[in-house]
Amino acid sequence: MAIGVGVVLSHAGRLGPGERRFLRAIEDDPRFELCLAAAAPTAEDERSVVVERALRFETRVFPVPDKAPQDTPKIVPLPGTLPAGCDVLVDFSHSELALALGRDAPEGVWRLSAYESEAGLAEARDRSPYTEVTLSRHLRGAPPSAISVGRYDTKFLATRNAGLIREKSVQLVVQALAQLAANGAVPTAPGEDRDPGPYGFETGDLPGYGLRTVSALARRAVNALGERLGQRPGMFELRLGHGDGLTFDPSAGVTLSPPPRTYWADPFLFEHAGALYLFYEVYDYTTGVGHLDVGRIEGDRLVPLGHALKRPYHLSFPFVFSWNGDIWMIPETHAANRLEIWRATAFPTGWELVTTAFEGQSVADTVVFEHEGQWWLFTNICQDSFNDHGAELHLFQIDDPLLGRIEPHPLNPVVIDTTTARGGGRVFEQDGKLYRTSQDNSHGLYGFGLNLMEITRLDATGYEERRVDVLNGGVWVVWLDLDLYESV
Repeated sequence: MAIGVGVVLSHAGRLGPGERRFLRAIEDDPRFELCLAAAAPTAEDERSVVVERALRFETRVFPVPDKAPQDTPKIVPLPGTLPAGCDVLVDFSHSELALALGRDAPEGVWRLSAYESEAGLAEARDRSPYTEVTLSRHLRGAPPSAISVGRYDTKFLATRNAGLIREKSVQLVVQALAQLAANGAVPTAPGEDRDPGPYGFETGDLPGYGLRTVSALARRAVNALGERLGQRPGMFELRLGHGDGLTFDPSAGVTLSPPPRTYWADPFLFEHAGALYLFYEVYDYTTGVGHLDVGRIEGDRLVPLGHALKRPYHLSFPFVFSWNGDIWMIPETHAANRLEIWRATAFPTGWELVTTAFEGQSVADTVVFEHEGQWWLFTNICQDSFNDHGAELHLFQIDDPLLGRIEPHPLNPVVIDTTTARGGGRVFEQDGKLYRTSQDNSHGLYGFGLNLMEITRLDATGYEERRVDVLNGGVWVVWLDLDLYESV
């Protein structure tokens, strides 16, 4: 039987993108049934007139993006009693009326801290490394309890940060509802219940916030100019070292520096016919588009061999692997709004397109792997207006790398955390344990760090992982170990 989901919205007029995305998700998923979509009056913000005007000015100059679906179900006034069949009431209004209405729902009232009036503002003011959002449950006669927690990279503009966490955090509710449908119980966030703390944005905060914002805008302008001139400093390069996935030391590696007007990133190693090859992204500042090159590793040197793959759109993350007697590549092609599977015809520089998948979707950093006889696919899907691929990891069961059948995991996205979600390389097994590498995209930096995640549960109904190591510093790491790259 479908779970009855009631929704209380913050206003009856134009809904925010997060609210609209959530309503669409509930209507499109057969596991759920929308039993109520109502609007409740919300308390007026207590911030000062000066702060309110400043934030409105910021929004006019830098509008918060909104690409969410516009169609919504009929919104009714808040009723006096909860309709029959409503198992849970999701409250975006944070009003006392909604809380009173849903207290007797079997699963209570669920609230996202992102929808509190001041949420996301203080984190942008303080330049927090990430903004944390808590999904909490309110039951009659019990204190609020945390269901789950998500982390999102903090935007330097306060209004954009508030908009981002509101739109993206609705995935926390969808994920928790999926766990309720699968297990018949509401999950509990690990550790103690989290207090989001004071969100106050005061008049006295404006001078410091304004200065930091102007400085951030100036840095972005300088970086943009540097990119046009092909001279932006401080971007990615590669490092070559020795070790294995659990013990390697990137500080002991040899730096592989790109030529002027480019940066190198997203390295993948592949052994073939006794030689070790390195596939990597080459980003061209003059065109603003990346392509894929390949070189041969000789000792501690990289011998360039030329282009592996070049397309009119951006390419990166050249995941190369062997299967069924052939060599394959799944590059990142999110700019083409699809996933592409390529097969080597004249390795390492000749490739043909074999099939595509995820048509119309923006997917990034995809890897496939076989574990205990089952093929799996990890990818990062952008489902928001901010073009953010870094906060949600999606998992799929597949028949094989040709993707004839793609079955989404019922708990997708299985990870919601900007510090660990985005893929950082291939999945590998060592000492009887399964690992994946992932990126830490916090601190306002893409590629702030690299994580080693141990996958502790992987099956058709559940997914769990834990971080066992982290490397910070914004450098992609290449390490040499036969357990960590494919060979054929």
